[in-house]
Amino acid sequence: MEAVYLFETDTVSLFIRLLIAHLAGDFVFQKKSWIENRRAGRWKSPFLYLNAGIVTVLSWALSGFHQVWTIPLLIFAAHAFTDLLKSYAPDTTAIFYTDQALHLGATIVATALYLPVLNSGYSCCGFLFGNYHLWIYTGAYLTVLWPMGIFIAQFTKQWQAESNQSGGLKDAGRYIGMLERLLILTFIFVNQFPAIGFLIAAKSILRFGDIRESGNRKGAEYILIGTMISFAAAIFTGIAANYLLNLPDL
Repeated sequence: MEAVYLFETDTVSLFIRLLIAHLAGDFVFQKKSWIENRRAGRWKSPFLYLNAGIVTVLSWALSGFHQVWTIPLLIFAAHAFTDLLKSYAPDTTAIFYTDQALHLGATIVATALYLPVLNSGYSCCGFLFGNYHLWIYTGAYLTVLWPMGIFIAQFTKQWQAESNQSGGLKDAGRYIGMLERLLILTFIFVNQFPAIGFLIAAKSILRFGDIRESGNRKGAEYILIGTMISFAAAIFTGIAANYLLNLPDL
């Protein structure tokens, strides 16, 4: 059996695909009502198993090794158990980040378990699963569009109450954040760094100016913190993605 290196492109691609399965299952397909039902019903909640099932099916489908079914079952058990533990814990930012760290650890373990079959060939669609750059781009865009907004909201939740935010269009801030991170990531991929500086300057002036005129200093600082975190997270995601895109195949 050929040796498999941890940081070769096939291994990184597999990890990214399994991570996409988790992020899509937890942040795209899962509804807020599912989380609330799970917190109330705990192990009796059907949404606990539905969410774990979605992540499992996505992991199996995106792995490319469809002859292997034991690892997806382990993913199901790990995901359901982690979310069950979370349902017994208080709804805090620290618990949220701990939960996601455990899911990330499970994804790393699942990737390691797949290593013995990595050189056996994909079950089908080798042109798709073997397209390393496609999965890096997909993972980067998925991250900045959905999970990143929730991570930022969790981090800034501690200031939300005292920021005294009112008015405005429903969910406008969320969609603005998604769009700005999408633009920043795209600018990084096409090497248009001056455009990022212009976007940051324009957004900061507009948002800070609007809130300053209302006399709500705390609101201005709250928005500025969220904006800067959003920009920084998108930039670091782009840098990390570019590094992986140029990763030599060992």
